[in-house]
Amino acid sequence: MKPRLFSNLRVYNHIGGLYDAALGFWSRKVRRAAAGALDLREGDRLLIVGVGSGMELEHLPTRTRGVGVDLSDGMLRRARRRRRKLRMEGLDLRVMDAQRLDFPDGSFEAVYLPLILTVAESGARVLGEAARVAAPEGRIVVADRFWSEEKARPAAVRAAGWLLGHFAMRFDLRFSEIRTGAPSLELRRHEKVGPGFFFDLVTLRKPGSGKPG
Repeated sequence: MKPRLFSNLRVYNHIGGLYDAALGFWSRKVRRAAAGALDLREGDRLLIVGVGSGMELEHLPTRTRGVGVDLSDGMLRRARRRRRKLRMEGLDLRVMDAQRLDFPDGSFEAVYLPLILTVAESGARVLGEAARVAAPEGRIVVADRFWSEEKARPAAVRAAGWLLGHFAMRFDLRFSEIRTGAPSLELRRHEKVGPGFFFDLVTLRKPGSGKPG
């Protein structure tokens, strides 16, 4: 993997309003579908990795318990305002690196990764951390945009994707490449979601502990 020119964190710290305006309507359908795929049940703890400005929150039950993490203070300020408005008192919001989650193994029944795997320096490492903190039988839901597994990826595309990744998200990554960070996860579903089938919605499951019940 080529090294980054600089961290895109500086960009996200200052573009919260622009980010919401650009992606709010466009990503609403996939965020709503992802919230349903999480299948949250009474007593479940949810981790949102890359909660950003909190656009997911309106699609989740008000009673949701858990934590949302993001590396950008600027984005989290917007997320906290949304949380207060929605009265989601059971959801904590913290500054944290998605590649080094400060939670014990198996802490969450559900983990949600909205538009983070193609933004982080190593999406594979982020998915690996998500798998680690998910409980056995836990659900991991990904909403993102991946390059087709069947479609050719010329060198010029890869170079452009790498460059764009310093400012926003990469568009040239295949999910199979990111999945190498957590190969034990079971793929339950991978579908395209509109508008224009632009986004990918991926549902995974962490295998059980193997211990007799």
